[in-house]
Amino acid sequence: MKITYALIGAAFLIMTGILLSLIKNGGALRPVGVIKPTEFGSDFDYIGKSVAIRMFPEFHASHDVIWYLDHQDESFIQVLQATYQHYQNPLKPALKDLRQSSELCVDKCWYVQQWGNPLPEALVQKMKTEKSIQVFIQDFNRNETVPVECENQKIMEYKCIKPVSVREVHRKLKDPGPYFFMRRYQESQFYLYIEKL
Repeated sequence: MKITYALIGAAFLIMTGILLSLIKNGGALRPVGVIKPTEFGSDFDYIGKSVAIRMFPEFHASHDVIWYLDHQDESFIQVLQATYQHYQNPLKPALKDLRQSSELCVDKCWYVQQWGNPLPEALVQKMKTEKSIQVFIQDFNRNETVPVECENQKIMEYKCIKPVSVREVHRKLKDPGPYFFMRRYQESQFYLYIEKL
């Protein structure tokens, strides 16, 4: 019995030490994998299908999904359209392009926005009360360099998420590619990275 009490006491001491260390130093928020690096050739439909399958629970539970496109690149639009097509839900959300109109949906909706452009204020307010997620589509270069200021950030800035994510998966990019992968940051932000062709 004494051994059991000693082990429980030691466990509590270790947990206390870990908690004090986290309080003192703070925990770092890093992006976590959602879709592992996968070769896609030039088949953007494959990317859309993979995203639709993997993200089904998040899409289904969210009232709104905001898709941020990094460029006017046709491939990004193809990925979004393929994801929408492969999303297997009888009650598909509407698809609205905020780059052309700021009109909002009443029911579930997927919005398309250019990366860096602000969302309409009404949508920002709506996101505070209804569950929504954001999906950022960006291209990447497998030789991304991580800026020095990104190395020790506890809560990462947007400019740091991509290079840190690419560095974390770099060793898995064994073939000539191209690859795509997806990372999650915090609760509601998803980053889909597509290697430049």
